[in-house]
Amino acid sequence: MRSIYVSSHKCLYHFLSMNKRSTDFIGRPSLSYILVLILLFIGFPKSIFAQNEPSPQEVEEFILGINDIPLRSDTSDEAKINVARLIQESLLEILQKPESWDYPFESLRLSTIPIASHPKADVRIFSYNVILNSGVFHQYAVIQRKKKRELLTYALVDTAQNLPDRHFESSLSSEQWIGCIYYQLQPFKIGKTQTYMLFGFDGHNKNSNRSILDVLYFEDDEPLFGYELFRTSEEDPTPEPREIFEYHKSVKLTLRYQEEGKHIVIEDLVPSQPQFKGNPFYYIPSGDYHAYFQEGKTWVKKVLTDDLPFAPRIPIDVEEIKKDIPR
Repeated sequence: MRSIYVSSHKCLYHFLSMNKRSTDFIGRPSLSYILVLILLFIGFPKSIFAQNEPSPQEVEEFILGINDIPLRSDTSDEAKINVARLIQESLLEILQKPESWDYPFESLRLSTIPIASHPKADVRIFSYNVILNSGVFHQYAVIQRKKKRELLTYALVDTAQNLPDRHFESSLSSEQWIGCIYYQLQPFKIGKTQTYMLFGFDGHNKNSNRSILDVLYFEDDEPLFGYELFRTSEEDPTPEPREIFEYHKSVKLTLRYQEEGKHIVIEDLVPSQPQFKGNPFYYIPSGDYHAYFQEGKTWVKKVLTDDLPFAPRIPIDVEEIKKDIPR
């Protein structure tokens, strides 16, 4: 069935590429309306008409047919954003259906839409990129939350280019989301509050990448991001609600929760040359590591010693990396 979508999504792309008036309907269309659109423009299989609602698999296959458009370099920003919204609306509605909770969406997970989840969590997050033609990464996400017998969904749209000045120091609502692709989610409690540690990657812009360590929790059924947890050392008296690590575009950074040992591993960043100190565009991983350890209600950053559990290290040739960075 998927071949129908992959081979024919160009019709939808051309439709979404038309002038803005033609695409104004993509605000919050119903899934039924989306399916009519699909039938008209990309030949949705006739079997759907035998049902009142599409199945999770059918929605997954539809998304797989168009999910490359937001990443293409030969596509207008307007068309990319329209398709990203269509993907988000499709997820928002199907993820409210009871049968969706046990459906793994494995094909999405293995494509361009990773799913951050955990066997003991009642939350999972679908996130994906739009790469604008300026080189800026713009992210979208959908939170699916299981609350007793009800499934709730929440839309997240990247506001990282227009955040409050003191966003490093405060909790943020879903309308102030720092966009990123979440690749790991770790549930834990702070007192009686259920929270979820989030590990994300942001392609950011043409100069740098970012890794984001954040916390998700809910108040009055609304998602909030950031919880005053992270201390840079035992001497640091003021915990921060999140940590954002920025570094050179050509490198990757290790940031993850280590189940064995129950700590957060973070690779150290250093300037590639002394004169670049303070300019994150030229920071690279050093090959050394620190870790955050839970102490009471906060997590404290300490040196990661050899006697602590850690996955095998990947050798980093720092000198080779430096060759690719302007002096």
